[in-house]
Order: sequence, then C-alpha cells, then structure tokens
Amino acid sequence: MIDLHTHHSRCGHATGSLRDYVTAALDKGVKVLGLSDHTPMFAAEEDHALPRVAMPKSEFPSYIAEALALKEEFAHSIEILVSTEADFFGGRMDPYTEALSRYPLDYVIGSVHMFEGRDIFDARRWETVADDDLAAVKGRYFRAVAECARSRLFHVMGHVDALKGNHPKLGAVPAPAAADEMLRAIRDSGAVMEINTSGGTKMCGGWYPESDLLERAHHFRVPITFASDAHVPERVCDQYPEVVKVLGDIGFRTWTVFRRGTARTCPLF
Repeated sequence: MIDLHTHHSRCGHATGSLRDYVTAALDKGVKVLGLSDHTPMFAAEEDHALPRVAMPKSEFPSYIAEALALKEEFAHSIEILVSTEADFFGGRMDPYTEALSRYPLDYVIGSVHMFEGRDIFDARRWETVADDDLAAVKGRYFRAVAECARSRLFHVMGHVDALKGNHPKLGAVPAPAAADEMLRAIRDSGAVMEINTSGGTKMCGGWYPESDLLERAHHFRVPITFASDAHVPERVCDQYPEVVKVLGDIGFRTWTVFRRGTARTCPLF
C-alpha cells in the first residue's frame, strides 16, 4: 500500500500532526507514505498570506525538518517520502522553484487550485455559468493542468479534474480533446497522474479523475500513483483496495513513486 498525498495541521484546513499520519499509515500496513502539505505562498510579500490555505513561509523549514526526522525514526517500519503540494501559477513560479530547491524533497505535487481568478472549490463560481458552457470551462481547466505539466516543475499532477468538486454535473460533461491534450502533456513531461480519493469529501463524491479519464490515461500510457489527499489521519489510504480493483480491471499494473526526484515503479497488487 502507498499514499503520496497527505496534509496536516500546519496548512490551516487539516487536522492532526505529521506523526499522527505516520501512525495511521503504520496501523493500516502502508509501505510508502508521502508527507506533502501545501507550500506556503512563496510569491506573496506576507509571511502568512492565506492562513486557511497554507502554512507561513517561516514555518516551512520546521515542516521539512520534522518530516525528515520522522523519515529517519521510522526507517525500519515504513518508507516516508518528504514532499509538498505546490499551486501552479503560470509565469509566477520562480519564487517557488527557488525556495523548494533548498530542500531534499522526494517529489513535488503540482495542482491547479486557482482557475480563472477563483478557487476551484468555490461553489458560487457556478451561479452565473450556463450548463451549455460547462464543456468549454472544463476544457480550459484541463488545458491549465496541461500547462502545469509542461512547466516540468512537478513530479505528480494533483487531482486533475477537481474542478467538478463542488459542481458534480461537471463530472459527466465531455471534453475529450482537452482531456487528451492534458494526458499527453502529463506523460510527455515525465510526471505521473495521481488517483485521488478525496472527491468523497466534496459534493461530487467519487475520485479524481473520472473513470473515463482513467481509461484514457491507460490508453496514453500515463503513469499513475495513489493519493488519499487526507486532511484527517483516518483517511490515509482511503478506498485503496477499491482503487486497485478498478485500475487492475482497466489494465494498470504498477504505481510510480519517487525517491529524491527519481521515479521508480512498484506493483499495483
């Protein structure tokens, strides 16, 4: 069992300590656990620009130090990977690249949370969007994720269709051309796509991405990894067996994980 996407109390919208997530993973028999809390807003002038979104810049060194200490402490029981989830802001990533280069990270998750000026989980954004326009909006979001992948700043592409999170009908809206562009961009960038089970914590339910995207990802030979995106320790590896079953039926046989930026595969089952 693996899980490369978890958060904890420093980000301001999750609960539990890093140790709590390690303990939960051990209790479930997880073999590889990624500690990957949100990066600070490195491009902002303030130390703590968004308190309920990400930790202060001044807190990041202690986050990494604690994660590395846990990695060493539990080295004989579980492989702990030290990571972070960074927002993608096209043309404004230099402060992130410079800051993250100082640390011995195993991988970095790249996610598009801000899209066309608003948080993707802001349900109010859909109040003025007609159903006939949803396919175009979804296509633009997929192209934003493709741009994120093409930046080659990230190892894992986070929750690639999470725009549907609080607008469930988006899940069934087709945008095949943009979806294929996104999947090719992920594959060609050398990154992997996560299968993220946190959709169950939003209005949409289910996983990110939709099953049709999983099948298209297999067609395009996009490598994959598992992500609970846990914001409470109890969700570590949430729905892991169900995901393995679905992916195995599609034809996937391996996960990809990272050690100091180098990809390696491990069996799906």
